[in-house]
Amino acid sequence: MFKADCHIHTEFSFDGHQTAQEAVRVAEKVGLTEITITEHCECNDNAALPPGEEPWTDLDVAAYTKTFEKLRETTPVKINIGIELGQAAQGPEYAKKMVSAYKWDFILGSLHNVRNEYDFCYIDYKNNDIKKLFTEYFEQLYETVMLGGFSSLTHLYYPVRYIYRAGLTVDLSAFDEQIHAILELCAKKDIGLEINTSTLDDKFADFVPGLKYAEMFRALGGKIITVGSDAHRSQRVGLGISEAYEMIKRAGFSEIATFENRIPVFHKI
Repeated sequence: MFKADCHIHTEFSFDGHQTAQEAVRVAEKVGLTEITITEHCECNDNAALPPGEEPWTDLDVAAYTKTFEKLRETTPVKINIGIELGQAAQGPEYAKKMVSAYKWDFILGSLHNVRNEYDFCYIDYKNNDIKKLFTEYFEQLYETVMLGGFSSLTHLYYPVRYIYRAGLTVDLSAFDEQIHAILELCAKKDIGLEINTSTLDDKFADFVPGLKYAEMFRALGGKIITVGSDAHRSQRVGLGISEAYEMIKRAGFSEIATFENRIPVFHKI
């Protein structure tokens, strides 16, 4: 069975906790056919870090790409080389620079913080207006999709992982109008939607997005679905990929996509 994990971070991401070799070795062990490495590329120059936090290092494109180009020669697993482009609308010139820094196979688009706010992992949700924060998040995510320049939109409602870890919940249906607009724009621009499996075994205990929004994307004409574990540690490579395929089929899709030279390649599931 074809299995691909299209969202993996290694030592070349500032928060990666696995070597490149470990990621590839685990991919082989768990039976993945194909992987895509998507090292972080944050475009807002550490603006989302609270005072006193260690600055995030910029991606070393040369070291990263050379390492995985070499690893391609040592494994039966197909390796695609990409980036996760974070907050592109907050630093559009830097985003353009990084997009053209290499002939990437795949570019994920993401939003890890809203303007003038810390990264969502640092926010005190128990003393914050979650509805206001989510409203701003989806407004700026729409802006991110409008700017474009990436292959697939990752973790559609990213803040839920931290909200649920804080012991709180959120009614996502309150934001359905905004989510509908984002997914409609993705479909119109032929931007993919990622099914992120990283919260499947976390407090949120579901995919991001789940079945409801995968079905919404399909109804709006979306065709490109990618799947990624968002693994930052070797034991999480390939997490939930098979389960995600089953959900995707329930949503009415018969194929998932991987990317090569930023062109989608479709695979029956």
